[in-house]
Amino acid sequence: MLKKICFLVVLLFSSLFTYPPVIAESPRELTYVALGDSLTAGLGSSKENHLRIHGFVPQFTKYLRKDNTITVENYGIPGLTSTGLLALLRADEGLQNRIKTADIISVSIGGNDFLQTLGAFSEDESGTPLELRLDILERTYEEIYKQLRSHNPDTTIILLGLYNPYPTGHQLSTLGEEFAPEFNRILEEYMKESTLFVNPYEVFKGKALEWTHIAKDDIHPNDKGYTQIFHLIKKEYEQLKTETPPS
Repeated sequence: MLKKICFLVVLLFSSLFTYPPVIAESPRELTYVALGDSLTAGLGSSKENHLRIHGFVPQFTKYLRKDNTITVENYGIPGLTSTGLLALLRADEGLQNRIKTADIISVSIGGNDFLQTLGAFSEDESGTPLELRLDILERTYEEIYKQLRSHNPDTTIILLGLYNPYPTGHQLSTLGEEFAPEFNRILEEYMKESTLFVNPYEVFKGKALEWTHIAKDDIHPNDKGYTQIFHLIKKEYEQLKTETPPS
């Protein structure tokens, strides 16, 4: 009997060395702050229980929640322009504090600047408003980025570019083909270790009627369009994680 007990004790200890206990990793606590215009707000996506859960922010949040505990602050404001976002960043102390503690910040801005350009362009066929507004937008975006980095130099920033919402043959398609790539070029210059640039232009090319509400004169993405944007964000974010060693 004693030999049997000793054998069981030895077996127990040997199994501990052979099969070490599995220690579950605690989920990371992340704060995600989404800044921007109606795309951040998810305008154009369908509603479920009065919530727009098919926008790119909810989809990205759901993806992050698989491995993390997430706190989300959505500052999506329909109609917000680049100058409006800059003013908000400079004046809102509550938002500044959110940015200081954010692990991830996404920014979608520029679409309403584009719409303002359309109005100016229709009044002046010389094309001057396009160049002038892009120049103003470039300088404004530089200040927006400086504001974000001054409050949080280490956070991961995701900059969302523009797509052309107008299909081939639309009277505004050519202007969209000029404005969106130039705007995306501005954002591309900010790409670095912790700043991601998400460019939806090529993915949406030829898909405006399928992925937006442009058939109803609404440039916003539908559920399919927002899902495509989410997949682009996910791809860039996962690439960053593979390139950045865990801390």
